Amino acid sequence: MLKKIAKLVGILFLLLVVVLLFNTFKDSSTLPKYTVEGAPATNDSAAVHLSQAIQIKTISFGDTLAIDTTEFLKFRKFLETSYPNVHAKLQRQIFNQFSYVYKWTGKDSALQPYVLMAHMDVVPVEAVAESKWTVPSFSGTIKNDTIWGRGAVDDKVSVIAILESVEQLLKQNYTPNRTIYLCFGHDEEISGKRGAKVISNWFKEQNLKPAMVLDEGGQIDTKHFKQLNRPFAVIGTSEKGYANFDLSVEIPGGHSSMPAAETAIDVLNKAIEKIRAHSMEPAITPTMQELLNRTKPAEKFANRLVLSNLWLFKGLMIGQLEKTKETNAMVHTTLVPTILQSGIKDNVIPTVAKATFNSRILPGQTSDDVLKFITNAVNDDRVVVKKQTISLMEPSPITPFDNPEFKKVEQIIYKSVPDVLVSPFLMIGATDSRYYRSFSNAVLNFSAVQDVKGFHGIDERIGKTDLNRMIFFYNQLITK
Repeated sequence: MLKKIAKLVGILFLLLVVVLLFNTFKDSSTLPKYTVEGAPATNDSAAVHLSQAIQIKTISFGDTLAIDTTEFLKFRKFLETSYPNVHAKLQRQIFNQFSYVYKWTGKDSALQPYVLMAHMDVVPVEAVAESKWTVPSFSGTIKNDTIWGRGAVDDKVSVIAILESVEQLLKQNYTPNRTIYLCFGHDEEISGKRGAKVISNWFKEQNLKPAMVLDEGGQIDTKHFKQLNRPFAVIGTSEKGYANFDLSVEIPGGHSSMPAAETAIDVLNKAIEKIRAHSMEPAITPTMQELLNRTKPAEKFANRLVLSNLWLFKGLMIGQLEKTKETNAMVHTTLVPTILQSGIKDNVIPTVAKATFNSRILPGQTSDDVLKFITNAVNDDRVVVKKQTISLMEPSPITPFDNPEFKKVEQIIYKSVPDVLVSPFLMIGATDSRYYRSFSNAVLNFSAVQDVKGFHGIDERIGKTDLNRMIFFYNQLITK
């Protein structure tokens, strides 16, 4: 009897091996091969313009905090002076004082327009972090072929690259086949409701349905997929949702010399620990599945075997993706506390303690699912959990990978970067382009930069090579 069982197990194991190998070898996909067209050299004026743009402090501090209107007006004047052809030949509209739409009328009015997006505002630099910068954070220093300062990456570089490309083409009296809109928001860093959202509503009112909307997001990566031994360019085709959740605890406080067994802060702290100790159910979304499929030809045999048989190795693959914060965020809805509030004096036990959790929601899940998860994880009636309605965005639809505009961007990348591999990916952060997803079939997120540095952090900077590549990319997008 034991021999029969052992024989049966052996046969089943052999069948399993055959299935695994069959699935691995039946995939005939190969690495793409393209002839690279080198980006033409540009003069230093683009770098100088980016440096000048960085020096203007167009800072967004918060949803309810005022902006320095003088700086935003200064930025408008800078654009008008730096790009005379754009302002002489394109029609400009101003929305809510500081967001701009430039219309470049094309030859064929039957073609749906393209929208090229970027934002002019930047996040502030913490006072305690300023001394850690190699150069002053708003100096716009050009050093060793690199432009330094807040906005060098996010996202004044896109504003400058788009305008440099358009200005060059206008000097050549070029007219695009289709109409192109340049849309520059002034409040992306605080949800884009005064800029991009208002502009998108105008598009809907005009019944304009762009064939493509291109915004920041994806880039060329050589650090997070080193096993591929080649640059990996990712194009955002969908965005995670965005929601904030408030937790509050109210327990009578008193004098700090006579603390009770539990205070409001204690209860809140335990609730935070419970939430952080668990995570919502992971998932491999269709976008992530496509990314894994596209990396398969460049993987070693063992990895190809796993990727070709996710029906068996899905858990193993998710476990691998969970090892870094970047890839973990692509298979999980994330939850992290970002604001804590409690106490007014060192010798007074506060009555109220509050925390705000920020969540980026995976497609296939909703903000209500997150609310339920938090409530169940905390499991304490003393903790009141509420979902904020401001800035709430559910996960976006997915731009199809076979969409002609996706393929166009893909082909331009192949022709711009040697040995590159291109794939769609899930945007884990929110951008202004989310406001267009309900009425455009192709909302894409990509900037032709490589391994950007200092994003929202210290020593934000970008090389002239990246700036040059971005100008070339927009030129190809407009003219091809």
